[in-house]
Order: sequence, then C-alpha cells, then structure tokens
Amino acid sequence: MKVANITTPNDWDDIYSIPFKFNQFKKSITCENLLAFDIEVSNGWRQPDGSVIGFDHKLYKTDDSYKKKIDNGEPISLMYVWQIAIEGDDYPLVFMGRTWDEYNTFIHKLTAEIRRQAFYGIKSTVRDIETATALKMKDSVSAEIYIHNAGFEFQHLRNIWEKDFCKKSGQVFARQARKPMKWNVYINRVRLEHRDSLVLTQKSLITWCEDEKLPVQKLQEPKDYYLEIRTPETPLTSEEIQYSINDVVSMLYGLEKYRDKEKYLKDIPLTQTGGVRKKCREKVCLTDMTWSSKCADITNRYTPERFKDLVHLFQGGWTHANRFYVNKTLKNIKCIDFASSYPGVMVSRRFPCTDFKQVDVSDFDILAAQDIHTAEFRWYAQIKVKNITSKLCSTYWSTSKVVVDGNHPLASGIIADNGRIYHADEITIMCTDLDWNTFTQAYTIEDYEVQRLYKSRADYLSPELIKTILEYYAYKTSLKDVSGSESLYTESKQFINSIYGCSVTKIITNLIEFNKDGWTSTEPTDENIIDAVAKYNFENTFIAYQHGVWVTAWARHNLWDFILNMDPHVVYCDTDSIKGMFTDEDVQFINDYNANIEALENSVAATLGIDPNAYAPKTATGKVKRIGIMEWEDECEEFKTLGAKRYVDLVDGKIHCTIAGLPKSAGKNKIKSVDEFTDKLVWNTRESEKLIARYNDNQSPAMWTDRDGNTFYSEDKYGICLQPTTFDLSMGEEFKHFLEMLMNGELDNSDEYFNDTPSILI
Repeated sequence: MKVANITTPNDWDDIYSIPFKFNQFKKSITCENLLAFDIEVSNGWRQPDGSVIGFDHKLYKTDDSYKKKIDNGEPISLMYVWQIAIEGDDYPLVFMGRTWDEYNTFIHKLTAEIRRQAFYGIKSTVRDIETATALKMKDSVSAEIYIHNAGFEFQHLRNIWEKDFCKKSGQVFARQARKPMKWNVYINRVRLEHRDSLVLTQKSLITWCEDEKLPVQKLQEPKDYYLEIRTPETPLTSEEIQYSINDVVSMLYGLEKYRDKEKYLKDIPLTQTGGVRKKCREKVCLTDMTWSSKCADITNRYTPERFKDLVHLFQGGWTHANRFYVNKTLKNIKCIDFASSYPGVMVSRRFPCTDFKQVDVSDFDILAAQDIHTAEFRWYAQIKVKNITSKLCSTYWSTSKVVVDGNHPLASGIIADNGRIYHADEITIMCTDLDWNTFTQAYTIEDYEVQRLYKSRADYLSPELIKTILEYYAYKTSLKDVSGSESLYTESKQFINSIYGCSVTKIITNLIEFNKDGWTSTEPTDENIIDAVAKYNFENTFIAYQHGVWVTAWARHNLWDFILNMDPHVVYCDTDSIKGMFTDEDVQFINDYNANIEALENSVAATLGIDPNAYAPKTATGKVKRIGIMEWEDECEEFKTLGAKRYVDLVDGKIHCTIAGLPKSAGKNKIKSVDEFTDKLVWNTRESEKLIARYNDNQSPAMWTDRDGNTFYSEDKYGICLQPTTFDLSMGEEFKHFLEMLMNGELDNSDEYFNDTPSILI
C-alpha cells in the first residue's frame, strides 16, 4: 500500500470502489484485503437518578462528596465513534460512524459487497439482484478483521451481537475469560473472523508502530483524553477524528508486513508464539522426524496425574531481594545478566527426553548423587521436609510451591520472606532434580521423606531445534541497529523471546467458554486431559511440555550457582540478572563460569555436529556475544529495593524505576532521587497513570451530559469503564513483620557470614 494521507473519513458508498481480492481454498473463498477496527468510548459513573458524571482527578482528591459519588456510582461506558480501515487498491480507506446501529448497517453493506464481488467481481453493477444470487451460492466466504486488544471491543460489541456470539459452540476462542483471541460473526453468509493483533504482536499499538517504523504512527492522546464525556451526538474535532483514523490505518501497515511474510491472511499465526511454532515445525519436524516422534510419544503417554505433576513442577524465574538490603539506599552496585538465559539452556543442557517412569523411593539416594550436569537421568520427586531454615541471605523456595492436599497446604510453622520460605517446621514440596540440588544447599534440613519418585532418561534437545535457536540468536545479535534489517531483526528477537514460551505452553488449560450465561471457566477433567494428549502427532510436535519445565529449572539453577557462591554480596535478582557489590573473588567466579559455559557449548557442538562458532556470533561492530554467558551491564550509582519487582536505581545520573503494577513513567515522574523511594509512597489517581477496567454486564439506562452540555440517553447493556486509580507502595504486613524480626535479632541468621560483606550503605 502507498502511504495514506487521510484527514476525513470516506463516504460509506466508497466500499463499492474497493476491488476486493480473493483466494479460493477448496470450497472456501477468503478475502485478502486487510481490515482493522477500533472504537472510542466515554467512561462514566451513573448516579441513582440516572445521570452520569465524569471523572475529575482534582475533585476526587479534594472533594469527599464527589469522591463518594464516584466510588458508589455504577461504572458504565458509551461508545461514541467507531472506525474501520479497509485496504484499497492503493491506499487504505477509513469509514466511521457514531452508533452501534450505524455499525450494524455498515457491516451488512460491507459483507454483501464482499460476497457479491467474491462471485461476480467489482465490475458487476446490478447489485440487488446479483447480491441475492450470491447469497444462494453454497461456497463459503470469509474475511478477517483485526482489533488491537480485542477483548475491549468484544465486550462492547455484545450490545449488537450477543446472540451471534452464542449461536455456535467454539464461536469465541479464548484462553482467559474476557480476553477473546478470535471470534466469528456470520453476516450475509460471510464469516467475519475477528482477531486480536495484540496477542500477535505482544506490543502496545504505539510500540508496534515505533518498532516497525510504520509510515503511519499511532498518535499520542492528549492529557485526560479519555476523561471527557463525548456521546454519539457530540461534534468531534479534526484532531479527534485524525486520532481515531491513525489507530486503524497504522494497524493496516503493520499487518501488511505479516501478510507479506506469510503470503496469505489465513497463514498469519494467531499469536506471536504461533509464528515461532510454525517456524520450528518447518525447521525441525520435517528434518528430524525421529525427534518429533519422540516428543509426540512422550506427550501421548501423559496420564492426568503426570501432567498435573508437571504443571505443579513448573516455576517461573526467581525474583527476590536480599532481606538485609531491603529499604536501604546502596551505592556503586554492579549489574550482570545472562545472554538469553532460557534459549541458552535450551542449546546446551540435557533434558528429560523419555516419558517419566515411577521408581521405588529407595532409588532416591542414587539419583540424587548423580552429577547434575552429566546425569544419566532427570528426575522429580514429592518430598516432605522437616525443620528447614535458610542458610543464606537470599531465600529460595516459594510459599506458592507447597504441595496442597485438597484445599489444605501440606505445611506448618512457615516464616515467609516476601513470599519465600525462610523457615518451616514441615512442608511437602514437589521438585525437579535441579531444584532439589539447590534446595539442599540453600537450607538446613533436619529430616526428609521421599514420598514419590519418577525418572526420565536425560538427553539434549533436537540438533535441528538447537541450530534453529542459534540461527535466530545470530540474527538478533548481528542485525541490531543495522539499517535495512529491521524486519529480520524484529523477527529474530521475537523468536528468541518466544521460543521458551512455546516450550511451556500447556497441553490444556482451564476450559474457557462464552455462552448465553456469559464467560465461564472450568478446570479440565481427566477425560479432557486424555483427549488433549491424544491429539499430538509427530508432524506438528517439536518439543514436549516437560522440556519447558526443565528449561526454567536450569535457568534457576544457573542463577543460583552465582547466589550460592556470592550470597552475601548479592543485593537483588530477577530471573536472569543479579545486582550486587562483587569482590575480586566474585569477578573471578564470573570469568570462570563463562569459561565453563564456552567449554560446555563447544562440547555440545562436537557431540551434536554443530558448528561451535554458532554459539558465539558477532555484533555489527565485531564484538563476540556468546549465548548463555554472564555479561556486565551498566553500574548503578545508587540502588534501593523494597522487595521483588520493586526497585529504583540511578544510572548515569538518571533515575530508573521498576515497580510491578505501575507504569515506569509514573514512577519516574514522582521519584526524583533514590532516597525518596520508600514504602510510604502513594500515587494519587493522576500520578499513577493507572486505569482499572471495570466490566459491566448489565448497565442501567443512563442520561449522559457531554462536554458541550448536551444530553444523550443510552441503553447499552454491556460496557467497560476505565477508572483511574491510586497506587500504594507499602509493603505487606507479613513482610514488614519479617523485617522487624530480622532487625530485632529474632531470626537465626549467620551474622558472622554476613558481616564479612564490605559496607555499601550510603
């Protein structure tokens, strides 16, 4: 497409000037024109008399009576403009309307024209007769409409298509309630498949536009843009119209790149990981069928019990703060992180590569005594441990990973350190061999009892899969900031970021359905699990779920190699990174570790027949960047943490904030120095930049008064009100109590071990 310069929407009759393009797949005709849809809504709070008030940050902060009206009001929303961009012969065309009735009329007009052209082409002129004839044709016609963050539009589209969404089982596909990834609506015998471009790109629209350098960019909304009340009768400014136009036109240019790559719209994957899976199937399943058959066979053999065990065994990245440094301002903190931690272990470590067999618990000592790196078997076990206490300043095991019997956790006497177990009188855990290896080094253990034990033969992943990962890692390394290579760089970066996600995608999750009762979520039954595993075949399977469980286990084990050796000097860790005040001995350990990784990768390359240089590509400037090693990052002049995912640092004189649940800009705007970062901080509704999506499935009729003082009566039943909210940085009571116990000397810590640490407090 040529670059659009659209300042006003097109007349609806302009759809007849669009030459729709089609491809025939068996008896299905697919429209290949790109379409993107978006809406804008007003947010309001309905009062008992039916009137609606808008949100005012200043009044909410200073006027208690107004605050009470908001807090007690019914959160509702009102769509006031819709826009749809359609790919034309040269330029996108944008059509707009103000009400749902108008949109319904437009879509009927559009689908009739798509179906007519599918059979007769654009040159036919007798529309009424030929449309009627086309409707009688048996061949199905389909078109795809993309929406960014489609769950928002879906909730509002229920106002006109609720019955259509419920007509057929599976009409709406979602993995989480209220977050549909795609859905179908049949109008004029055209199947309109709506897809979410957010799950495809995994980026906000503004970031997508910027990263891809699209010729049309999403416009930044003015301050408080979403707080003004507009209705379908409110005149819109030219700036507001342009804002709406750019939202959908920019999407077309972004989607065009996906279509160019895949050739047909139907081949664009639903999700980002879907694209990675497709590439891996091409590279692995067609060239290493023995491996694919093995993965399929492993999956087909999962019993419900085995699958549930693996789901429980899975843990994400280890994120935690050294309790001795919480809420203290530190200086000259050094930072290191792994070069592509998850892909790094996938190309160098050994995984459970046969189905797990239960073995007698008497075999535990033999299995546990194996060298963790060269072990013949990978194993997991359910173990009851008694009277455990952390040996270290860093605390290892998560309270969420205690085995539960029915609704009761098998635990007693737990003292928690910000969600991790500092001490327990008794807990039952299920862990991988790698986790147990770390567990025994991280805790003193009075006694333990192995209750169940399973083993699988250890081996490397498919050489073809490893070579594919290394290929994309090389692209990501060598093409960064190289002009003209933006698309391949983005593709390779997405591949490296998503390959791990493919490995931990569950065979089956909660069953999400949308029906006449709305959204429902049910746990999969044993029969559901059996049916799901039976569907896996070697033609499409390049990795098994258990491999992904051990990917994260290996990454944690690698991280804890450093913690176990440098514990008192470690300040904060997050999945693949460590911040601390490292001594010369620590630096030597880092260098030795990297040398060992290089030797390991060279050994794996020789074993699998892979070029060893593939593990160490060069950047555009000629610097070697080996996968899986620990690299130095910018030093923090100052650093302070309040716990996991809550920290600020000063780097090159600039404050950077990472606070889970809060936009980075909101943190940066409020915190001007590291010392200002305390657990007493509270962001008001304006400062937080946060919005809570308040779903309403039964909105009351309401009278809206817009910015011009004009009233509008609405009867929309479904909506989402985006409500500004505050943010409180205070630590949880349990964590504060733990820190008080620490300060009061009530915990059994190795003080002499910690006191060897050089002072880094300001």
